[in-house]
Amino acid sequence: MKKTLAILFLFVAATAFKPADDVSKKVVEFCKNNMGKKVDRGECWDLARFALDYAKADWTAPHDYGTKVDYKKEKLKGGDILQMENVSFSWTEGEYTYSATFPHHTAVVYEVKENGKVVLAHQNFNNVRKVVTLEISMSDITAGTVEAFRPRAKS
Repeated sequence: MKKTLAILFLFVAATAFKPADDVSKKVVEFCKNNMGKKVDRGECWDLARFALDYAKADWTAPHDYGTKVDYKKEKLKGGDILQMENVSFSWTEGEYTYSATFPHHTAVVYEVKENGKVVLAHQNFNNVRKVVTLEISMSDITAGTVEAFRPRAKS
């Protein structure tokens, strides 16, 4: 009986891993492999485009990066793609207040921390055309629109 339950558990665990999860992991892997490097022209969307191609994701240019996700209702995951339009963030650390503005920006969710903060992998921010990370909190958005997309596997 114990052996049967163990086999059943392994089967359920193995089938719970979806191809979309693998695509998302590959998107993050591409970002990690290119950290500190310029991807293509160094435009923000070049990182997402090449990461999705590397992961063999099902997507269509210019902005159909996968399945839309309502980040206010569903937790973001590593590999998700964010498309920002006229977005401003403002946050306080100690005595200092910081802000960041993204008039038109594409970024990859590199990691979601336990405290809910999101680490973005992106390029062409602050005139840096290399892949870097930025930790943000989606609750610090003060203006603009963010669309989130979850990469999907090709059928």
